[in-house]
Amino acid sequence: MLSLRSVAVPALALAVAAGLSGCGSDDSKDARKAKPTASATTTAPADYLPVPDDVTLTEPGTSLALGTEGVVAFQRRQDEVGVLAVTVERIERTSFQKSFPGWNVDAATAARTPYFVRVRVTNVGDTDLGGLRLDNVLWADDGTNLEAPNYYTADQLPVCSGDPLPAPFAAGASVELCQVYFIAPTHELVNVSFPPFGGLDAVTWSGELSKVKKPGKKAEKSAESDEKAS
Repeated sequence: MLSLRSVAVPALALAVAAGLSGCGSDDSKDARKAKPTASATTTAPADYLPVPDDVTLTEPGTSLALGTEGVVAFQRRQDEVGVLAVTVERIERTSFQKSFPGWNVDAATAARTPYFVRVRVTNVGDTDLGGLRLDNVLWADDGTNLEAPNYYTADQLPVCSGDPLPAPFAAGASVELCQVYFIAPTHELVNVSFPPFGGLDAVTWSGELSKVKKPGKKAEKSAESDEKAS
């Protein structure tokens, strides 16, 4: 079962849930590349959530390039704050035909475009975040809606299984993850977005799209393939 949540950008607190089921086709050869934004991290005048004294949060509204680290804080539960250093390393546009072979999908799902977003996260707070999914942390922004990631096991989707943070995931722990997003028809992924607590402006990551990195393939080889394909 494929699942998808979206929320209108002006109303970040509103999430719309819809059950979707697996796959179809989509031609990504004519995919347009997202425009990278300038990279800048500055110190916020005041932290929007309590964080350790040695942690500086990335200022709300900061636009980051792919490969640039941002530090964000969020409420995992009431009175429990998580703090992650997040680097969005790659944004890959794909299709159901290429990356979900053999899946059954309804027409509404097939009309969407799948994206894989590869991130590296490090726990820089005091809370063990083991088992956390990033569905309320990192969203895909299509310019109109914020789309939550979808999750699958490695057996279901080896190319991008979208695992939660490993357990335990205490202070100092780091891991690379892949997030799966489905973008609405006639839209494309504009940036990966973290909306801070309190309705503050989002911290965003954007940059050029990449080809899908296959399981077990080293990043260097994938980068070489990207260069040859361009």
